[in-house]
Amino acid sequence: VDNKAGGAVTVTAGKGSGTTAGAGGAVSISAGVGAKAAGGAVTVTSGVGTATSSGGVTVATADGGSTGVSGAMLLKTGDAGNGNTGSYTVTTGAATNGVAGGINMTVGTGNTGTGGAMTLTAGESTAASGTGGAVTVTAGKGAGATAGAGGAVSISAGVGASALGGAVTVT
Repeated sequence: VDNKAGGAVTVTAGKGSGTTAGAGGAVSISAGVGAKAAGGAVTVTSGVGTATSSGGVTVATADGGSTGVSGAMLLKTGDAGNGNTGSYTVTTGAATNGVAGGINMTVGTGNTGTGGAMTLTAGESTAASGTGGAVTVTAGKGAGATAGAGGAVSISAGVGASALGGAVTVT
């Protein structure tokens, strides 16, 4: 039969028991260690839709319980003992006959205290006379011979509800 969905794969760790300290089991996926060559890679890829859309990929921590917080998420490359560390790239795919997907980074809303911060920091150089890394923000290039305007770059401070708005400082 040619109209059936492919089989699913589900990996679920065990449920903790008890009323105070029964932590749930962990799920760990690790590639192999390379003895004299590179270690193995870990690839997570959604399914191809040969005639329609590909599947999505969601990486998320679960909501916190009634008296807890949600889990943290860390995406990082490893340290290097002798050479460069790996790079970290976030990109969306190119679109044909459509608009390329956007990239959004947003801090969640809190109802007590100060809102969560977002920090973008380039790398520090500890070499003698070394130069720190640069931060570059570039809007998109326009196309076309007459009306293809380039994208804008906008930096705005927060609006104050009953006090001063935030400041924009460029040094």
